[in-house]
Amino acid sequence: MSPNKMLAPAALGVLVVAGLGSIAGDPRKLMEVLLVFAMAQGWNLLCGYTGLLSFGHQAFIGVGAYALFIVTNHLGLSPYLALAASAGGAMLVALFMAGLLNGLRDAYFSIGIWVLADCLRLFFGQWQLAGGSRGLILDPSAVDPSTLNHVVLWLAAALSIATLLGMFLLLRARFGLALMAIRDDERAAAGVGVSIRRNRLAAFLMSAGICGLAGGIYYLSVLYVDPVGAFDLTWQIRILFIVIVGGVGTLEGPFLGTFLYYVLRSAFQGRGEWFAMCEGAVAAAVMLLAPYGIWGYLQQRFGWRVFALAWA
Repeated sequence: MSPNKMLAPAALGVLVVAGLGSIAGDPRKLMEVLLVFAMAQGWNLLCGYTGLLSFGHQAFIGVGAYALFIVTNHLGLSPYLALAASAGGAMLVALFMAGLLNGLRDAYFSIGIWVLADCLRLFFGQWQLAGGSRGLILDPSAVDPSTLNHVVLWLAAALSIATLLGMFLLLRARFGLALMAIRDDERAAAGVGVSIRRNRLAAFLMSAGICGLAGGIYYLSVLYVDPVGAFDLTWQIRILFIVIVGGVGTLEGPFLGTFLYYVLRSAFQGRGEWFAMCEGAVAAAVMLLAPYGIWGYLQQRFGWRVFALAWA
């Protein structure tokens, strides 16, 4: 292995250790970082590997959270088991959305899914079973408050690791090659027998399931969910910043993007307007100077690669 390529895993390792070490004393913040990283990787699976740019993944986060609360409160199931409903509910909603968005591409798909996400926010705000605009409080008897923070931290860690490992294995298989072919040239991919609709749908459902599960874990940790917070566009903005700045279509990019996002947020804590301005400035600068993201630039310039895919 060349010295340049040896630097890649070392640099990423230092980044991960520094980031996790700086928040090791705050389990709630560490949990949030892990969950946002998983969400970003899930979104990256759809956008980075199929070319479908979504502005509505907050829909799956919200649906995942509400599915857990409704199943726990009304069916009496353990919230840890009800996490299956978070993933399943988000995937069912994604399946319904896929039917409505079928055939839409580029800006039409992006705006269409954003509109559907906002419709879901309005729906849950009026649905009495979901508490309406007041939201829902998780049944206090369903969890042990003394162990909750540690359990959700381990769940967040398991989800982030499983998401990364699962994507790595999927993208090394023929499925990954098919997705890349679709992203790069849809007509050529169809010409060699790749099923455009089936592969895109599979990526869409997996992406939704990851975000739904992350939403369920996050709102389990706060024991309360409401439509304004669960379907907040801020979730999507975080994901966009992390993946676009880190590197769309790379497994390494979200590590870098997550690190930069939380460094900026810590630096501008309590200064909301300044944080938003700096976040926008950094994103704009990266898009102008490194269109493929920071890791994408390092990959092209120095050949850095940590997760070697079979087709790369």
